[in-house]
Amino acid sequence: MTEASIGPTTTPTDAEIDAAVSWETGEDERHVALTDDGWNLGLYRYHATGTPARPFPVVMGHGLCGSRYIFDCHPDYSLARHLAGRGYDVWLVDLRGRNQSWPEGGPDRALQWSFDDFVAFDLPAAVATACEISGASEAFWLGTEMSGLAFYASVMARTTAQLRGGITMGSPAVTPPEAQVPGVTIAFPQSDGARLPFSTVAGIGPRLAADRSDLLESSFRPANTDWVVTARYFRHGVTDEATDLVDQFRDWMVEGVMRTRDGSIVYSNRLGDVRLPVLALAGAADLQRPPDAVRTTFDALGSADKTFVRVGRADGFPVDAGHDDLIAGRSAPTHVFPIVADWLDAHSS
Repeated sequence: MTEASIGPTTTPTDAEIDAAVSWETGEDERHVALTDDGWNLGLYRYHATGTPARPFPVVMGHGLCGSRYIFDCHPDYSLARHLAGRGYDVWLVDLRGRNQSWPEGGPDRALQWSFDDFVAFDLPAAVATACEISGASEAFWLGTEMSGLAFYASVMARTTAQLRGGITMGSPAVTPPEAQVPGVTIAFPQSDGARLPFSTVAGIGPRLAADRSDLLESSFRPANTDWVVTARYFRHGVTDEATDLVDQFRDWMVEGVMRTRDGSIVYSNRLGDVRLPVLALAGAADLQRPPDAVRTTFDALGSADKTFVRVGRADGFPVDAGHDDLIAGRSAPTHVFPIVADWLDAHSS
């Protein structure tokens, strides 16, 4: 059975779903970035396949309870492969606490992590390793949701010296309380004390995707997503998350600020310190990270070189993009990926 053999309106069988979700990301090399606090982060490199070869690599980070799979769940909807085809050396990172990204000894339920760890340790290690191996002096960061926020915070805190600029996708510093954020404003999943077990969607998620369930509107909008992409991501890409991290996000939403756990840095008050070039994208129908909140953050950035793109019908796009289909939806390869690549091209000389 090929992926194309299951039509967009056909309801697949359980056997067809199991066959369709069998998947592994298509990187050319695997590396490890060692953080200063002893975590080994998985780095997945996609060699540039297009010409001309671009001088600066692109390091790409995922969102809350996510992983690298968001960038490569299907060859037709892969931002990683698209950018490699445009001549970029692409590096996907799994931030700490998922897949192979653990200290020596592997997964341990006693371990916790927070957003502060991404800013202080993970971004610096991932960018430095990509630059060292590629021989580049600088790198771009592309971050969805949480990783986009980590880019802003890293620039403000000056933790990552080799950043050339950043692309953020659905990354508001302050997310309004009415937003539908799993584990934060939505009761699923419930904490077990150490983790929020988001990965339980690996069981039911692929069937919800195949059925084009309305329950997916806040993640991959069924009208704009090949169900195979959604099913694969739920089966392989969703990870459990530390309670410390989710509690930190909850604090931000309740208090209306973005800050370190100890409150010593209020990032949402310092967005003017972000002066690197920025491309900020927002989905017009993103229920998790609403576009107006993304725009408010964008307006506060201090960069003289910044671009905001709202992906919606009123903005000239064929669909109102949601949270995850902004990155991996049916219209993304033709209407979103080229915007990202063109911006990178313009900032690579």
